Amino acid sequence: MGSYEFIKLQDNLRSALGNGPTDQAKELVMRLLSEYKSNPQDWQDKETWSENKYTRTLLDKGNGHYNLMLLCWNTGQESPIHNHPNSHCFMKTLKGKIHEEVYKKPNTSSCCQNSDCEMVKIADRDYKVDDVALITDNDGVHRVGNRSQEEKAVTLHLYCPPFSTCHKYDDKSSKETEVPMGFDQDFSERCCPHTC
Repeated sequence: MGSYEFIKLQDNLRSALGNGPTDQAKELVMRLLSEYKSNPQDWQDKETWSENKYTRTLLDKGNGHYNLMLLCWNTGQESPIHNHPNSHCFMKTLKGKIHEEVYKKPNTSSCCQNSDCEMVKIADRDYKVDDVALITDNDGVHRVGNRSQEEKAVTLHLYCPPFSTCHKYDDKSSKETEVPMGFDQDFSERCCPHTC
């Protein structure tokens, strides 16, 4: 199968994940995301940018089985180290170059409050346009960002199943903090009124 339009990708993802996440669906989602070739005309009207933080735009609620999001990374912006509670995090680079640092998930109960329990990095990865990645908490926790000081970046993320909070981790102490997951824009009703 060759490349196809973004609306077809959304339809295919809804079909693949109609019954929630399965091992078979995971492989299919990876294939579908890989087959879609980034075309800025498909998503430029949904971009939103901030000088202060990366932004998150909800595209599809996936009938409660997943969230499909567009993330916009201004120059030098990155996420904190964070987890994906009981979820698969698929990521496709649509524009620019994205860097990922993967860390061993800390065992915070074994760290004394007064001692240093620095996060342990286990991988550094770079993703160019159309690269697809997948991470779960079994693989570790990660920080994602745009290290370029000249070029913006855009990524497509699919969280299956969706979640409303996650944990972020302090680099030096591994201290975890629960944080709510919000959206800067919500296009889910406009993108997929027949499924939401």
